[in-house]
Amino acid sequence: MPQATQIIREIPIHLPMDQVWAKLADFGNICHGHPGVKKSFVTSAQKSGVGATRHCDFTMMGASAEERVVEWTEGQSITIEVYELRKMPGIDQLRLKLSIQPHTHGSNLRGTMVYTMKNVFFDWFNTLMMKKMNANLLDGIMAGHKKYMETGEIVNENTPLDLSQVLKVA
Repeated sequence: MPQATQIIREIPIHLPMDQVWAKLADFGNICHGHPGVKKSFVTSAQKSGVGATRHCDFTMMGASAEERVVEWTEGQSITIEVYELRKMPGIDQLRLKLSIQPHTHGSNLRGTMVYTMKNVFFDWFNTLMMKKMNANLLDGIMAGHKKYMETGEIVNENTPLDLSQVLKVA
């Protein structure tokens, strides 16, 4: 059985939890705060909650993904599972949990990425470079969400992001 890789990051968001949740709960618009997603939209009749699905077009390699909500705790967290990934070789399963907690100056956003690779060759590739690439991606997701949530500016792959506030938990 492939070994799961887990990456955890946190970043303070200078907004109350309900405002941060409102942005996270806008499931179809992940592209607003994710610098690696150029377009996203809901693909199910259900717009939020467990079972909602969306499509994402990524900025790299013409990759795209179909994603679904597998856990939803209103006002606190959302877990998304990628169930179909195109033009992204190697990754077998991937989940991203975004959760918020109260913080001294507003809220704390935590991102937990867990994924497995398709085989031993890709496990080796993950050890050599992919884990670092995915850690950098999660850093960008966290900083991108902070910028979008605090300023309203929609981020893209060219948006300057302040990565200095991203805390590397694991």
